[in-house]
Amino acid sequence: MVVGAATAALLGLLFVAVSIRVETIAKSAELRNRSAQTLSLLLTGLLAAVLLAVPDQRKWALGIEYFALAVVVAGVALTLDRRAGTRSGSTLGRSLDAINPTIVTCSLLVIAAVILILGHEDGLYFLVPALVAVLVGGVVNAWLILVRLDD
Repeated sequence: MVVGAATAALLGLLFVAVSIRVETIAKSAELRNRSAQTLSLLLTGLLAAVLLAVPDQRKWALGIEYFALAVVVAGVALTLDRRAGTRSGSTLGRSLDAINPTIVTCSLLVIAAVILILGHEDGLYFLVPALVAVLVGGVVNAWLILVRLDD
């Protein structure tokens, strides 16, 4: 639940930051879509924590929920990435384009989901790196967006 609270706080802070500079972000397709990607990444972490908190849930049901979440979020991320168009000029930005934290998170969620669907609780251990990817990716993406606002 700590990760859920952390992602909720980061989600709120990014929402405020985007709202303050909405005119600048609205002018750039890349900034609009990168902001939406980061918001969806952080929302994924929050939803993963919420799904885990449902009491007396069967392992296979949690697995199906995580699988559905991963598929939907990966589809949204790929669509937003395609719409963003241009790539970042910085080395860090190019690295994040190549290693998309949303796709990493979704891949780990799918692994966790499959293991849970097969009836093994060990699938929950794959949530740890998935949620770490959410936090690190969300913070780095938010920083990159805020740095690009001055361009």
